Amino acid sequence: MSWLHNRPTIIVTGPKKGFVSRFFIIFSLFLCGARTKIITPNKPYDDLEMDGLLISGGNDLYNAFIEDKTCKLEDVISYKRDVLEYTLLNKAVENNKPVFGICRGYQLINIFFGGELSKDIRRDGYDYKYTPLPWKTISVKKGGILDTCLKTSNLKINTLHHQAVQKLPESFKLEAVDKYNIIQSISKKDENNLIFGVQWHPEYLFYKKQHLKIFKIFVDTVKSKLKN
Repeated sequence: MSWLHNRPTIIVTGPKKGFVSRFFIIFSLFLCGARTKIITPNKPYDDLEMDGLLISGGNDLYNAFIEDKTCKLEDVISYKRDVLEYTLLNKAVENNKPVFGICRGYQLINIFFGGELSKDIRRDGYDYKYTPLPWKTISVKKGGILDTCLKTSNLKINTLHHQAVQKLPESFKLEAVDKYNIIQSISKKDENNLIFGVQWHPEYLFYKKQHLKIFKIFVDTVKSKLKN
């Protein structure tokens, strides 16, 4: 099993539960050539060493991170996870480690860098389904990470969320939007690092070539940084 040690180590964060999503994330990263280390609020860790960081989906972000309002008990439940992921994200940024955020993780990246969220995108006239299956078509912006790697202007995705990125941080690039101009992907890329995220759950669509490529973008970036 020595070949496993030659693979980069990706820290994958997540909730205490959420085994199904976690399994597919681990499997997708494995297919793309990486090994994983799972960290959750209830799983202690000895160190924070990583080659890359993947922040997965889950419950809404703790409201105090988003706006100055009193939080209900159900909001506080995810507080420990938010603090853990902020700590890991800050370490990754400081050490120029690639970061990939999925759904809630993508929203957390946006808030961390100074962006804003829409608390609930569901409204009259908004075509919405809560499903892991691909049904919704989004537009991929030219010149971005997704456009370069996927080589497509449209992508069919799933939807398992009700919050969304409303305003990008100044340093980020818009990667994809839906027909309502709701932001579906953002990225921050320079000569030192890549940080990006998607609103949907590509791990549930790993069997589709375009969605597995999204994990490969991330893993290949991690590998290239280790070589330099």
